[in-house]
This record gives sequence, structure tokens and C-alpha cells, in this order.
Amino acid sequence: MKLTAILFSSLLLGLMMGSCHSGQKVPEGEFLIEGFVKNLPDSSVVSLCQSENRQYADIVTSDTVKDGRFVLRDTVTSKESRQLLLIVSYKKTFSVSPLSLWVVSGAKIRIQGEGMLCPFWTVESEVPEQQAEAEFTKLGMPEMVEAFKQEMIVYEMFDKGINDISIRNKIDSIRRNHVYPLKDKVRLRELEYMKTAPVTKVWLEKYCDQVSFLNWNPDSQYSHKELVYPLYARLSEADRKSPVGREIAAYFKMVEPVKAGDHMVDGTLYDTEGNTHHLSEFKGKYILLDFWNIGCQPCMEALPEMEEVSRMYKGKLELVRICGAAKNRWKKFVAERKLTGHQWNELREVNDGLAAVYGVKGVPHYVLISPERKVIHSWMGYRKHILKEKMKEFVK
Repeated sequence: MKLTAILFSSLLLGLMMGSCHSGQKVPEGEFLIEGFVKNLPDSSVVSLCQSENRQYADIVTSDTVKDGRFVLRDTVTSKESRQLLLIVSYKKTFSVSPLSLWVVSGAKIRIQGEGMLCPFWTVESEVPEQQAEAEFTKLGMPEMVEAFKQEMIVYEMFDKGINDISIRNKIDSIRRNHVYPLKDKVRLRELEYMKTAPVTKVWLEKYCDQVSFLNWNPDSQYSHKELVYPLYARLSEADRKSPVGREIAAYFKMVEPVKAGDHMVDGTLYDTEGNTHHLSEFKGKYILLDFWNIGCQPCMEALPEMEEVSRMYKGKLELVRICGAAKNRWKKFVAERKLTGHQWNELREVNDGLAAVYGVKGVPHYVLISPERKVIHSWMGYRKHILKEKMKEFVK
């Protein structure tokens, strides 16, 4: 509770501070971020990432912390405000959620805070969207601080062995009894605030998060669909035509996912060279779809077994790995990791493709399809030997 109190006090102090900055003016076409964070170990790396289709993409710039200080500087060409995501890492420890930063040409931004939980660092900025972010951040205090503390405990437990059933049970318990109830209090507070708050870029991003949660958790006690749906009427025609607005609409139009026994649904997929592919290419063979994403530890742990299964069933089974990451980040990751086989991506601006059709609500998510183009079985999650067990059971 001591950390929670410190972070809460730090946030309130930063929100009360003036937004005027002294010192040298930042040239047009650039932005400057200066940070000072207490109790952040030297050699921690603070990175600024651009978001592509509301997902992490390339790192724009980064700096190594020394004496709690870091400086991030880069160019910005658009006259429109641009959202970037700040993350911090130290050895195997990292922030479980990013700090959303909005930059414009000539912006000088100051950051203060304490510890690894960067979403609660305070931001001094004259960019209107940043001030709107601060209003939403205040709504989540202090519950989100405690929720993220619990999530950091969860990620530390992942390193101890995700295949250990006792550890998995502890993780489920922490999330069920602490994380989910805490986050739900914040969601309810945000939904109430969004009834009258101005519909800004930040408002749209937050609403998209609300609709996304509702889509993937329709029967959850935390869905609050009676509060989420009416807010759509607040969107203007321009809002609805924006990329975020189209993603919101796509979530509302999600189809009933295919189930075991249903006919396979095909779609257009792209390899890293930009060539198009379809599942129908694999005539007379079993197909195992692996929906995954960068940063998913179980997805990475599954790679050796995926390769083993590919060798065991060569000529009979095709493995298709469908990544949900943004284009540039995905291509870079595949090249750096030297991933082989069918490494494909839908490259959609909104999540209304095969991932939605096959009911992907978390990764890794696997779908096994028969040579007759029928869905045999699907499941989410990975543990050691599960792929070989499933293939032995279903591939004849």
C-alpha cells in the first residue's frame, strides 16, 4: 500500500503543476521529452513506440536512464497531434502497460514519477490530448495502481514456469480476485464520465477499449453492455469514418465464430514480401492455424514444439502462423528471429478478419482444419506437449 500512496500522491502533485515550460524552445518539426523518475534503476531503458492500427509498431527512440533522468527527442512532420506509447524495461522487469503520450511539432514535455509503473508518471504538456489523458488517468486512481502492481506480480510468476499448474492457479486467482474487480471499478467510472465528456481523440480511444472488452467478454459480469452501447450515439459522422471509429463499428458487427464441425472460412493473408495467400492453397491436407502476437511468452515457448510437429507430419499437415501485430513490427520480428514456414498476417486496420471469425480472444489460439475443409478443434493457450497431444488425437 505504501507504493500505491506514493504513486497516487505523485500523480496528484503532477496534475496540479503548471503546464508552462521554461528553457530553450524546441524547433518546429521536433519534439522533446525530458524525464526524471525516482527509484528507477540506472540502465533502465525508456522507449518511445509509435502505434500502428492501435498496436505497438517500431521504436521511435529510446534512452538509458542515469540518475533517474532520460531524454527522448525526435522529429514530427504532421501538423496533427500524434499518439506515442512509452514503455520502460529493466533486465527482465518491464512496465505492464504503456504511458500514452501525445506530441506535436515544437512540443516540450516534462515527465516526473516514481518506480516502474510508467502509466502513472505525471506529464506536463500543453498538448490538449495529453490533458484529456490526465483526466482519464485521475478517474482510475488508485485502483489501477493496485491492479498494475498485481499484474507485475503475475508477470514475475510467468518466469517461474507457466506450465506449472500450481503457478497457473495462483495467476488465475490473482486476476479473478484482485485485477478484474479493480479494473471494473475504473471501467464503470470511465463509462459514467464518458456520457458528458467531450468526444476527443482520447475519448474515442477509450471507447474503443470499452467496446473491445465488451466484444471479447460478452457474458462477463464486467461487460456493462447497457452502458457501453448507448455511447455510440455520441460519435459524429467524422468520428465514425475515422480508423478508430471503423474499428469500433467492426466490433459491433462481429459475426458468430465458427465452431467444430463448421466449414472452414478463408481469407486473404500476406507474407513478409507482400504476396497474397489463402488457406485453400493446401488441398487435401490438415491445416493448423496458430494465431499469435509479439510479446506473447507462451507463443514463443510453443515455437520448438511447432517445428517438431511440422517435421513429424510433413506432407500431411501445414502450419500457418497468423500474427496480429502491425506490419512493420511483424516483418522486423520475423526477420530478426529468422522464423520460417508460413509466416502470414492479415494486415487489417481493424480486427474484423479471420481472428474474429475463428473466435480469437487471446493468444496463442489454435484452430485445426481437416483435409475436407471442416473445423475439427480449436483451443487457446499453450503448455508443453499439448500440440503433439492434439495432433495425435485428431490427425489420422
